[in-house]
Amino acid sequence: MKNKFSILFCLFAVIIFSGSISIPPEEGMYPLSEIHKLKLNDAGLKISIDEVYNPDGVSLIDGLVKVGGCSGSFVSPEGLIITNHHCVFGAVSKVSTVENNYLENGFLAKTREEEIPAEGLTCRITESYEDVSEKILEAAEKADDLIQRSKLIEDKIKEIIKEEEEKDSSIKAEVSEMFTGQSYVLFRYKIINDVRLVYVPPRNIGEFGGESDNWIWPRHTGDFSFVRAYVAPDGSPAKYSKENIPFKPKRFIEVNPKGVSEGDFVFVMGYPGRTFKNYPSDYLVYQYKFQLPYISQMYRWMINLYKEIGSNDPQFALEKASLVNSLSNVEKNYRSKIQGIDRLNLIAQKSEVDKELNSFIQSDEKLKEKFGGVLDDINEVYKDYYQSGRLPLMFTLLSRFCQSYRLAEILAEKKIESSKPNEERKSLFKEDRREDLYKHIRSLFNDYHREADKKLFIKVLSDTRKFDEVKTIEIFNQFTHEYLSEIYEETELLNYDNYMEYLRYSSEEIESLNDPLLNLVSQLTEIKEMEERRSELRNSNLNLLLPKYMEAKRLYLSKDFVPDANSTLRLTYGSIKGYSPADATYYSPITTLKGVIEKGRDEGDYKINKKLVEIYKKGDLGRFKDEKLGDVPVAILYDTDTSGGNSGSPVLDAYGRLVGVNFDRAYEATINDFTWSPVYSRSIGVDIRYVLFITEKIGGADFLLKEMGVN
Repeated sequence: MKNKFSILFCLFAVIIFSGSISIPPEEGMYPLSEIHKLKLNDAGLKISIDEVYNPDGVSLIDGLVKVGGCSGSFVSPEGLIITNHHCVFGAVSKVSTVENNYLENGFLAKTREEEIPAEGLTCRITESYEDVSEKILEAAEKADDLIQRSKLIEDKIKEIIKEEEEKDSSIKAEVSEMFTGQSYVLFRYKIINDVRLVYVPPRNIGEFGGESDNWIWPRHTGDFSFVRAYVAPDGSPAKYSKENIPFKPKRFIEVNPKGVSEGDFVFVMGYPGRTFKNYPSDYLVYQYKFQLPYISQMYRWMINLYKEIGSNDPQFALEKASLVNSLSNVEKNYRSKIQGIDRLNLIAQKSEVDKELNSFIQSDEKLKEKFGGVLDDINEVYKDYYQSGRLPLMFTLLSRFCQSYRLAEILAEKKIESSKPNEERKSLFKEDRREDLYKHIRSLFNDYHREADKKLFIKVLSDTRKFDEVKTIEIFNQFTHEYLSEIYEETELLNYDNYMEYLRYSSEEIESLNDPLLNLVSQLTEIKEMEERRSELRNSNLNLLLPKYMEAKRLYLSKDFVPDANSTLRLTYGSIKGYSPADATYYSPITTLKGVIEKGRDEGDYKINKKLVEIYKKGDLGRFKDEKLGDVPVAILYDTDTSGGNSGSPVLDAYGRLVGVNFDRAYEATINDFTWSPVYSRSIGVDIRYVLFITEKIGGADFLLKEMGVN
């Protein structure tokens, strides 16, 4: 597409940014439209900005790809992609069996014919994007109230997406909110549905250190994998077929097998998830009091449950391996965020800024007229959040992880939705989505494990009796273990044949079932829908209040803001840099193979790869040994601003060459989602030299090195 990205080049220039960016250069995940305003060459970049991002031609960003919920980069002209081991973990577990366990033993396709589909994994390549704020906000102006305003925005976004996808069926369109209630950007993505596994290292390399080392530095994890993107012979996106051919990217990232040293300039590009740096202190209070502790505690309980059952059931352990990894990652992240908020006294800091902001507003009549009640109004909205407390989180837990609850919920929702005209029903219950509904139900039954599901059902619901925020709702007072267990034992919904028959019932027939689980969930669904309406009103209020809040804050602080991350393309930069997380402690920024050997054990998180030990003992370190370190580098540490979604992002040197693959942050840096500091904000990547060393020495995949131009 001609003038690719050009329309976004000036995005935010008037609304958000004025002149050169005034905030510290290392902070921020910059939209690509803004990188021309950064002084990257002064910071250490040795190539022109146009080589990084060129709105009118091919540049490094054309070598980037979104891999599922992670990032990745093309490293050959034949569609070869490097990303993290943990980003393909779920796909590998799906094709593994107890007898043929690729997850534990690793996988290598020695030929293209041996590459196997990475089930459930898709890739997205950003084709172009443009500002559609004016169209959306113009539609919103026609609203009579806040709820209608949100509905009009939602409808306009759907209309824009539909128009774009009808114009070009080969793309997937999305509209992302850049600043709440203020700016919206349309993104056009090429979707690659045929993604195949090429090389996945053994689990004791790709996940070495396990949960013990997760979010921790020093790190010694070979968290990388290779997959390949395939398309139809005419180059169009296509589902898996033997006739498909490797995708030819417009640009691929050159690999630098010499790596980097301490102090070297690096930059990271990718698709970071959600951050909340620009939010008021009230948001942080909600996180600290409700979401972070509740989800952390529940995920820890679930992890222990699944591991306990899996210890006697290898098939269950394999099926739940990806879920346990995901839960563990979030649990530790949330726990470290709580610690970070405490350590930085962050709520008090942000509250003080809001207090000073309010004084600033009240000191000037014009400011008072424009922004006078904004902080009080925001506070009122969050008071309503506090009243709901953990209730919305509980509903999310049940719907997402408890198959029995979700199955009953579907019937309860169908009872309501089937009485409506087809066009007014929830998406899953429309006539043209019937096969999707059946597929969803089959998936729920396939995932159902009675012991695990029953314990989770009872745990989540019985815990609500301790919640102050639901004590006035009578139904929750009944949730004893005995009461919930009896309901679970008496329900007839958990038999597949019974359930599929009930699904064909009319609303009246479903009502007459008188099943104890369905009756319970029907009552809870009514409460959930009331909560959803409250949430919709709160969000509608914030969509109007937060833009005013941020505008006032910009005036008060006399500086511009980088928009919070939202899973769209961003750039961040810094250098290879150690840090001091505690008194009298300093960590160097590069770990080595020696550290892997020292940590190695026969079992557990530090179970070591025997072949790796043999190679190390022989001193067969080969060409990827760093002469200064006298060893093979394993992981690198750098002071960039990254977040979830940056997993798999390429770490690039001053010349735009691949020197690492981002996979984590230091424990202290999980707070990055709320605030940033040069003192503790550190990201972690696997060093490209370890990637090449493992691929060659452990994988025996010299052909992949040659494909990447490493001879």
